[in-house]
Amino acid sequence: MSRDAARHLILGTAGHVDHGKTALVKALTGVDTDRLPEEQLRGISIELGFAELSLDEDLVLGVVDVPGHERFVKQMVAGAGGVDLAMLVVAADEGVKPQTIEHLEILTQLGVAGGLVALTKVDLAGEELAAVAAEEVRDLARGTFLDGKPIVAVSAVTGQGLDALRSALRDEALRAPRRPATGPFRLPIDRVFSLPGVGVIATGTCWSGAVAAGDVMQVEPAGLRVRVREVQAHGRVVPRGGSGQRLALALHGVKRDDLERGDQVVTPAAVVPSDRIDARVRLVQHWEGRLAHRQRVHVHHAGREVLGRVSLLAQEELGGQDGTRDGLAQLLLEAPLVAAPGDRFVLRFYSPVTTIAGGVVLAAAAAKRRRRDAQALAALEVLEQGDPAAVFRQRLREAKTEGLPLEEAAGRTDDPETIVVENRIYHRDAVAGLASKLSALLADYAGRFPLRLGIPKEEARRRLGFSGGRADWSALLEMAGSQGGWTVVSDRIAPGPGGPPLAAALAAALARREAALRGYGLQWPGLEEFRQALAGEPAPGQAEEEFLRHLVDHERAVQVGTDYYVHAEPHARLIASLREHFGREAELSFSRFREVTGLSRKLGIPLLEHLDQAGWTVRVGDNRRAGPALGKDGPR
Repeated sequence: MSRDAARHLILGTAGHVDHGKTALVKALTGVDTDRLPEEQLRGISIELGFAELSLDEDLVLGVVDVPGHERFVKQMVAGAGGVDLAMLVVAADEGVKPQTIEHLEILTQLGVAGGLVALTKVDLAGEELAAVAAEEVRDLARGTFLDGKPIVAVSAVTGQGLDALRSALRDEALRAPRRPATGPFRLPIDRVFSLPGVGVIATGTCWSGAVAAGDVMQVEPAGLRVRVREVQAHGRVVPRGGSGQRLALALHGVKRDDLERGDQVVTPAAVVPSDRIDARVRLVQHWEGRLAHRQRVHVHHAGREVLGRVSLLAQEELGGQDGTRDGLAQLLLEAPLVAAPGDRFVLRFYSPVTTIAGGVVLAAAAAKRRRRDAQALAALEVLEQGDPAAVFRQRLREAKTEGLPLEEAAGRTDDPETIVVENRIYHRDAVAGLASKLSALLADYAGRFPLRLGIPKEEARRRLGFSGGRADWSALLEMAGSQGGWTVVSDRIAPGPGGPPLAAALAAALARREAALRGYGLQWPGLEEFRQALAGEPAPGQAEEEFLRHLVDHERAVQVGTDYYVHAEPHARLIASLREHFGREAELSFSRFREVTGLSRKLGIPLLEHLDQAGWTVRVGDNRRAGPALGKDGPR
């Protein structure tokens, strides 16, 4: 089997500073992961280091070596976020230390399920001290994912135990669950640099999906579109990279300064940045303090660190007197995270900065929650414990009229509770509720403006608080119109193609005004004179402008200017005379136009400008020629 076809997993180191993590990685792989001059000078890891460990022809581990010093826990969390297996390194001559405990708790909160303990420096400790250290580790691991896992005594100097360590790592790797090979591509960035002739390079661990050269991706949370020029896995150009691999992507469309650690390269629209996240929060095992409602914390997720507050939804605090150590919460963030359901995160106290909790994301881009709201808590429990179909339906309910991208339907487009509208999917209850509200809005609008064709689409979208985009709104209106009893006419939503039916008195008043407008021909007297001429005619509660608007909407009149209306019949006769004129002559002067229409400059100029705007004529200097709206009848 080729190396590219082998199974790939990520192994993360963890442990106290100077317990031999980097030396052990070098002994296993031959790679010194301390690449920075300061790291080599001080003899400690400061940044993340990377190496490759081939355990078999069909099994390759990408090794992420993390710093052990307490000052660099932020870097440690960034490196541990995407690991499949953990190797907790404990020096036999020192035993369990503070960062040993904190690193184990971080790995536990990040949901790492497999791994082992490497008991290093056994050549310095001797058998008795090594046995004491091993017993300390067993006590520490009790109740964690390392409970009962192998403890392998090794020496990076003499090579003692290295073969046994490789064998144990292989056994653990074979038991590890496989990452999803399908689904949207996600790669949290942990390093960015540029190379001459190549451009911007972003590296990270692929969490899901796959990527190939030429693919168009998006960098979140900035929303930058990029094209992948090249894919590398551990320094080798590969045609395709996927979940569980350490990848380097050459990106076109961004500059080096556009990217930073914690950004994510993702399939476009697959993950939405959010500053409000629903989650289950759990205190770490060895922390004895309390986490209060609205506590300010550092939130670490996928290599990014942001500040935020923990809004506890059912308790006043975690820990403390009643001893409750986990609960449902909303993370209210001061900057967005690019999270998805199932992602893990770590919480560290604001000051002093120490690890206090972690948790799992239940919903990103969450709705605002009220505390102790039984309905909201029940909904979150569905997200946390329900079957995939129930979780999907709950997410759809939470999305309300915004809906979800169709790619998130995961084959459930035929679910009886869903409706698909173009590229989005909605819960039927949300669509039905929207239709009911819109029907009531239309009835109210028709009662207040009986002469209008219907309510403007944008006004209805704003008044109903539709949370999707304008294109989504238009598509939903077209789909739901037959159910809601409305029709879309241009930019209006109307009860029918002709608008609301008119009462007899209103229809009679409209007919009188239409007759008056027709009688004026092109010689519009102005709105005020029109109003005075009809002062004695009944107008049941309506302004003259409303009658004119109705005639324009129903194409029985043309609005030439702000205060210039012409009935459709004389307007049609004018167009016919223009066709006749341009059938004989190529151009039309203003003086000739005045002869044809009998209009003064006051009305002639705005009418000509209207004809230009509508495409009936085209201005060339002081004259006009036939416009495209006249069709084949005019000369070319």
